[in-house]
Amino acid sequence: MPEQKETLAAFTDHGVPVPANEGRTAAICTNREGETRLVIAARGYVVIVNPQERTSLQVPFPEQHVDYPFASYSSEDGMFYVGAGGMFMVLDPFRGRFTDYARPGLPGEIVGFCFAEDGRGTIYTASYPQCRLMKYDPDCKTLTVIGQLDAEEKYPFSLAVDAYGWIYGGIGTERKTIAAVDPVTLQARSLVPDGERRKGQGKVHLGADGRVYGYYDTESGGSEPRWYRLEQGRMSPVTAEQVAKSAYSGTGFETVHRAFPHPWVLLEMSLAEKEVVLLDQSSGQTFPIRLSYETDGADLSPLVAGPDGRIYGTSNHPLQLYRYDPHSGAVENFGGKAIEKGGGGNICAYAVLGGRIAGAAYAGGHVHLIDTTRPIVTDAAAEGRNPQLVASQEAIYRPRCALAHPDGEHAVFGGYAGYGAIGGGLYIRNVATGEDELLPNERLVPYHSTVCMVALPGGDLLCGTSVEAPGGGKPKETEGRLYRLDWQAKRVVYSEVPAQGEPEVALMEIDGQGKVHAFTAKHYFVYDPMSRQVIRTENIEEMGGVVRNGLVKDEEGRIYGVRTRSVFRIDTGSFKLVPLHAEPPAITAGLAYVDGRLYFASGKRLWSMAIPGYQR
Repeated sequence: MPEQKETLAAFTDHGVPVPANEGRTAAICTNREGETRLVIAARGYVVIVNPQERTSLQVPFPEQHVDYPFASYSSEDGMFYVGAGGMFMVLDPFRGRFTDYARPGLPGEIVGFCFAEDGRGTIYTASYPQCRLMKYDPDCKTLTVIGQLDAEEKYPFSLAVDAYGWIYGGIGTERKTIAAVDPVTLQARSLVPDGERRKGQGKVHLGADGRVYGYYDTESGGSEPRWYRLEQGRMSPVTAEQVAKSAYSGTGFETVHRAFPHPWVLLEMSLAEKEVVLLDQSSGQTFPIRLSYETDGADLSPLVAGPDGRIYGTSNHPLQLYRYDPHSGAVENFGGKAIEKGGGGNICAYAVLGGRIAGAAYAGGHVHLIDTTRPIVTDAAAEGRNPQLVASQEAIYRPRCALAHPDGEHAVFGGYAGYGAIGGGLYIRNVATGEDELLPNERLVPYHSTVCMVALPGGDLLCGTSVEAPGGGKPKETEGRLYRLDWQAKRVVYSEVPAQGEPEVALMEIDGQGKVHAFTAKHYFVYDPMSRQVIRTENIEEMGGVVRNGLVKDEEGRIYGVRTRSVFRIDTGSFKLVPLHAEPPAITAGLAYVDGRLYFASGKRLWSMAIPGYQR
């Protein structure tokens, strides 16, 4: 029977749709005695895999600390180093316990963003977003902040130490560089000429020959990288063929530090799917190892009511597709393989057209079509895969909103652009024909990203923007705007600031009289597109913060909404918010409507609420 229990009056808890976690980083540790372990780090714990015994062991972070790790490192003596949030940790994978941990006391800093080791066994690591450089002495068990790789950039992607003690950092994203730190003065300087410090990232690694190599990519990413050998704070050009191999393999959250010694080879690794697959080269056989761990599940992302009357959604890190049937109470989890290029991320915004749901996913602006009239088919080799990946758009790398255009054919997506970029675009797709069009940021409101939209009578779009740049860029504006997009000409007719001092117009919905109801972090306001006037404003901070996809209409056109601490209906006659419940579970993602009930996420759990006095 599906998990379902009443825990609060008017609310129903439908349980945890995705009982899985995402592996964020991994390393293969081999000690002096030749023993080997694979360590996978997740949010709040590690899983240690013993290839000889084909077993796994879950070990929680010290002090029950729960936060996301971003990188890990296997030292020469087989110890495992990782950071998560503000905690730096050292694990002995052979004894199955953490032997040390430290908090460097840097408020807001994420430690352990990258790692390196010098010839004496000292461990170096860097933090986000201040690019602080730290060193850890394994003998004294001390972690010390020793400098800063870059005074302006946020992302230290990689770290390496040469034979002379010079420390190098690969930095991004708005003004990439390779930083070099003098081992005597501990001062950092950029090795990339200032004129070439454009959007992108620098990368460094210690080669198998004991020398350090690095490159910095181009903004377009189209040309071959220029490789350099890094030694004593200087760069010497080398060809790609001269670059010794790094100890890291894979990309993103699939990155693994070091390889198994003979005879094992790591073929597959998925904490979310709870399996590791190894190859034994001595026998030529492959064997899976099932991963066992306890979890309270994955956080849920925005929801959508499908045209089939069922609720669809994904989890956030890992991205797994699930479906809830309000009539049977059954939850189906289709796993991570349901979404091509899924991995770490989530589907952030949906548009429903006919029998299809169009959704856009982070990271990468991947647009997927779910045909609700057909079964879900997750086998990549099978005919009729469903969902289907139909596009990937860097201009909406971090999607935030979607709209089904009234013409019944087009889905429109907006969001933030990729790392280092300031201002996102709009992606328009004809769901029936596959024709599409991208409106770049320069054609919209420069340095703004579209995060909410409504269709006006006649088909033009009214869009709300954010000035934020979550990929490491530095905002160039301070206030979110509204802009009107001429649907036929695909051009901006006007843009204006509707709420002074607010960096984002986060949510909007239009009522039957053509008035637009909009929300910022602090305010609810009503906008008349005909007169271009804000006709009412109210401070609603006591109702909690913005919830993504937090507005929905019922079949009669009534508008309902959620904030983190409230559920409400919009009285479109008086332009007032009517509370439906004052103390809901903490609401983290919204919002879907089916048959008189509102469905939303509270962390890892799916909830619903019956609308009081609902009548069709």
